[in-house]
Amino acid sequence: MGLHWRRISAVAALAATSLAAVAASAFDDGAWLKQRQERFSAYRTLHPHPDGAVARIKAQTAKMLAAAPAMAADVASPPVIWRASPKPLELWDGADFPEMVVVPAGEYTMGSPMSEPNRLPFEAPLRRVRIGYAFAVSKTPITVGEYARFVADTHYDAGNSCWTHEKDGDKVRPGRGWARLGFEETGDTPAVCMSWNDVQAYLAWLSKTTGHAYRLLSDTEYEYANRAGTTTLYWWGDEIGLNHANCDGCGSALANIHPAPAGSFAPNPFGLYDTTGNGWEWLADCAADAGAATPVDGAPNLAGNCGKHMMRGGSWNNKPPFLHPALHVGLDLSAPRYDVSAFRVARTL
Repeated sequence: MGLHWRRISAVAALAATSLAAVAASAFDDGAWLKQRQERFSAYRTLHPHPDGAVARIKAQTAKMLAAAPAMAADVASPPVIWRASPKPLELWDGADFPEMVVVPAGEYTMGSPMSEPNRLPFEAPLRRVRIGYAFAVSKTPITVGEYARFVADTHYDAGNSCWTHEKDGDKVRPGRGWARLGFEETGDTPAVCMSWNDVQAYLAWLSKTTGHAYRLLSDTEYEYANRAGTTTLYWWGDEIGLNHANCDGCGSALANIHPAPAGSFAPNPFGLYDTTGNGWEWLADCAADAGAATPVDGAPNLAGNCGKHMMRGGSWNNKPPFLHPALHVGLDLSAPRYDVSAFRVARTL
């Protein structure tokens, strides 16, 4: 199928062996950085945004820099990208916290038929799922600005290395992390290079700080929220088309370069952004044993191999089949951080 198996293999746990850290490589040289900047400028031209988010993003960026002064050389004076006009907020604990959308109760058919074009072996078998409750989901993956608020409060150490995709290949690079990815980040850049422990620490802080119980979505909740009542191959239709998401083949100017600012593309019918493409998102479910029955009521599967957890959504460097809403993959919790690993949060109402 010509798919980039090497780039996704780490996230999909196709190569199960641990990855040893390698020697530090030089940061982007002038030519590579110039190429990224030119692609980023082209992206900004293709995706202009209204001014409504200016004050919020500037404030988030200022807090990001204050929270991580050692990283200032990497992220100072970033170009500001404004997201598309959001729908009215459903739930929000304040400017430092993720905006939430209420997803209604409902039913859907999980998985994909064997006849689906380019179906991959990681797509769940067809089964009916009933989610008998409404729940809140963050509009976008957690952003650099939002994660910076947590780091400023807790002084949490999110590590000093990340497996990144750059000009000289894909490998673990010391000096990379959630706020120093080698390109011009903004407060709205999705927080990637997120390990399971990084995610759990943020959830604990967010719940304690706001007084509300935040969590990850379950595997079945994510597919339901992603599909948003649609039955097509992608929530916008049966063809990948152009500029519906960020992936290698989605038509974005940042395809196979780096994550796009959260909320850059149109939301799905539930009002959620980036449920498809841009970054693999951690889920509450353990990786199920082959043939094991998993919940069909929205609850997470906490049986099976809990040394791995499920992820969904696909990433900025994946081909379109990896963005199928039925596709889920397992990632070993002991694996290194990756520049395609992101997350969003949920709240039970």
